[in-house]
Amino acid sequence: MKVALSVFKDSISTVFDVAQQILLLEIDGANRPKRTALKIEATDPAQRAAQLSEEGIEILICGAISRPLQEAIMARGITVYPFVRGKTEDVIAAYQSGRLGNASYALPGCRGRGQGRVRSRNRGMHCRWR
Repeated sequence: MKVALSVFKDSISTVFDVAQQILLLEIDGANRPKRTALKIEATDPAQRAAQLSEEGIEILICGAISRPLQEAIMARGITVYPFVRGKTEDVIAAYQSGRLGNASYALPGCRGRGQGRVRSRNRGMHCRWR
């Protein structure tokens, strides 16, 4: 399984739409995941989604993401965990242990994953996974 995390330095990138770097984890079970850093070249939502799909990514963990980009990525069969924050290593550990939905990994303004959707004032932002 290939899991991508949008990263900036040692944390999850705040906004995926402008992120330039992803950390690709190849998880095959018992072994430690193989890690690869990839540069995101595309800026158009369809091209970004295509680049992720071409890499064989099955799951994307990211910070804030625009609805058009999230929909383009999901249309390619990639599961998106949006509005995540935290140090990269902490987020990886939380994902692997099933704790990524904890409120401590939610961007400010997002009150947890299972409590319905929360909208920011002017953006219509959804803070839950679909």
